[in-house]
Amino acid sequence: MFHNAGLYCFRLVNILQINSMNIKISKYKYFFIIESIENIFGLSFNKIIGALLLLIFSCLSSCSKKYISSGTSIPPVQNDTITGLSIVWDNATLQKIAPLQNRNIGYCGYPRMVQLFDNSLICVYEISGGVIECIKSLDLGKTWTIPKIIATGSNGINCTVPEILELKDHSLLASYNLRPAVFDALKHFGISIKKSYDGGITWQDERLLYQAGAAFEDGCWEPSQLQLPSGEIQLFFSNEGIYTNSNEQNISLLRSFDNGLNWTTKPEIVSFSAGKRDGMPVPIFLKEKNEILFSIEDNGAGQFSPSVIRNNLSDNWKTPADAGSPSRTTALAIPLASTIYAGAPYLRQLQTGETVLSYQSTEGRNSQWDLSCMNVVVGDAEGKNFRNKSIPFDVPLGKRGLWNSLCVLTDNTVVALTSTNAYSTNNETEVWMIRGKILKH
Repeated sequence: MFHNAGLYCFRLVNILQINSMNIKISKYKYFFIIESIENIFGLSFNKIIGALLLLIFSCLSSCSKKYISSGTSIPPVQNDTITGLSIVWDNATLQKIAPLQNRNIGYCGYPRMVQLFDNSLICVYEISGGVIECIKSLDLGKTWTIPKIIATGSNGINCTVPEILELKDHSLLASYNLRPAVFDALKHFGISIKKSYDGGITWQDERLLYQAGAAFEDGCWEPSQLQLPSGEIQLFFSNEGIYTNSNEQNISLLRSFDNGLNWTTKPEIVSFSAGKRDGMPVPIFLKEKNEILFSIEDNGAGQFSPSVIRNNLSDNWKTPADAGSPSRTTALAIPLASTIYAGAPYLRQLQTGETVLSYQSTEGRNSQWDLSCMNVVVGDAEGKNFRNKSIPFDVPLGKRGLWNSLCVLTDNTVVALTSTNAYSTNNETEVWMIRGKILKH
């Protein structure tokens, strides 16, 4: 519940503004509208009257289309009562970051960004032709450098879905997925890494860490990595390479103890739900809790939805998380209906200790998962109870916003990134970003 009449008013304004932004109501569909009405009329009569009075005297004039077009901030679209923290996205910071320089390269997507020790930003992404690129910004995202190539596909195998990590020695570690363009029994899916020692200008020390099968159904996918206080690097990926007679998939782990030059060779299974498909892991380390967490898309209850797998550093993945493990928790405080798709989650920790999670979802849209858009929720300092949903990017129903990610800057600004054709003049997928500020209630 709101803590005062001003916040009740904020909620009412949010609803009225959505209806006055000249946006078709079907964009959010009846899920948000019905839920908003239920929240309002579930309040006491006096609180409603008080909120309406405040609305008349202080907020009504703001309910116009200029709310979006003038570059002011966008309040979160909620999926439950506002409590704790939420994110307000600043539409004035919405910008395309790739491709730039009038490049015509077709598809460009799957962006991942980190802020480096010198406060610069580096973003990696994939483009048509099986190529991984990176760009840098020295002014917190206002301008970006000419792209540098990290990895290029060859011999019919594409380099795809990159992730980026700055190590303690300030070298950069990029991971990516090797995917055969067409089936060939001699060409396998794989996980590779490459390093940079000059801030992303040049890349070397390429390593092939793992090979799965040659068939699409026996592949491996979506690597993501973190470094522990000890210096150990843990790289997680989705793995169905060992399930050649089923559609199952686990989350596997490889380790490096020398800044990514050498790696363990046998993947450890850290998450597996029999008969299901755990996928798309993104890890963080909760310093205050001494815990390793990673988000996954989990189809244990129907459609994919976000779950969080956790393990204490003292255990360090000795025990895999199965379907009934207490180490596996549903991420969302209010679970979605089992028919709503909510996949590709991305987990990060705020500078203040709380956690943020994004996912791509069909909620309030239609049933086509590939026409999903980005949703962001805020969790507590334990990586639980994610709520207060916001939608960073305005993606029409017939467009998509996929393979999203988050980056938390040193000042606690949250950067959201998406692969979308929502703003393209020729319907091509591009990388866009927007900044958000944490709002306390």
